[in-house]
Amino acid sequence: MISATQAPSLCKAYEPYFRVGAALSSWLVKDPELVEIVCRHFNSITADNQMKPDSVLNLEGTLAQGDPCHAATDFTRVDALLSFARDHQLSVRYHVLAWHNQTPVWFFKKDWENDREAPFAPKEVILARLENYIRDVMQHVNTCFPGVVYTWDVVNEAIEPDQDGPGLYRTRSPWFTAAGQDFLPAAFRAARRYAAPGQTLCYNDYNAFEPVKRDAILDVLKMLKAENLVDTMGMQGHYLLPHLDIAACETAARAYAALGLKLQVTELDIHCNSDDEAHVAALAEAYRSWFAMIKKLVKEGIPVEAVTFWGVTDADSWLPGFRKEPSYPLLITADRKTKPAFDAVLREAEL
Repeated sequence: MISATQAPSLCKAYEPYFRVGAALSSWLVKDPELVEIVCRHFNSITADNQMKPDSVLNLEGTLAQGDPCHAATDFTRVDALLSFARDHQLSVRYHVLAWHNQTPVWFFKKDWENDREAPFAPKEVILARLENYIRDVMQHVNTCFPGVVYTWDVVNEAIEPDQDGPGLYRTRSPWFTAAGQDFLPAAFRAARRYAAPGQTLCYNDYNAFEPVKRDAILDVLKMLKAENLVDTMGMQGHYLLPHLDIAACETAARAYAALGLKLQVTELDIHCNSDDEAHVAALAEAYRSWFAMIKKLVKEGIPVEAVTFWGVTDADSWLPGFRKEPSYPLLITADRKTKPAFDAVLREAEL
């Protein structure tokens, strides 16, 4: 293993195929060594949290302006990461405009009440708030940081078949509780209105390779595609050793591409709960096989916009906290050395 600051550039190796990205927090860009690693190996970044609605929406300002259909915004955290990207010539995936998590409860409530037991605002009010929020975010970003954002996660994780019985949607989402099935196309219609030329609109979800969920997602994408509302399918790519089903990932990717959509892998990591020799070797082979598959698709003409890792090093991965056990899921160790998995992925680019 060698220092990640000295290893050959991952994004340059894959430049003929797709962007290579990483998720990071604005506090990480204050670390000079980590900045060097990011700029060396990635040409796209995603905010892990800073661009989610709870980082942008401002309750105090909303109450002060007194408009029942228009929430106030604060772009301090958004601008910090967009400024970093602009200054270092990195492209940005904006993640995310509409999600049932990390959207404050008051956004859905009558009179902006910050109380889970308060009544929901009427559907027409919720849809107006959604439109105004998407407009404010997209206009701010595209005015202040033109050309930095290349794709928008418009809606995240809205599809969960059979959660509460037959159906496609995550019915316990406050979006669906408040606005019903009109929520999802309404979000994409607003995003299409305010997107800059060349920006793509993405639907993003996890376990998008599982057959039942895949087919549910396909049904919704067909509906959106019929109105020219969606350009890209975002397959999150949170996988587990030893259960990574690369054949199922390929089948799903081909099915999404068959709709005329571009593809992105948006949150790639492979949970690996040990760093012993056997697990290190297994992780390397899993990543090699997965990158061989996605590269094959590109060579066949399937458009893959980007592959984005959910984190830069193991030290900033979300998985130990989520899994409540050790995890070593990325290509770079916590002490910023390249793993055999990094070497395997790099070699695959050269084949």
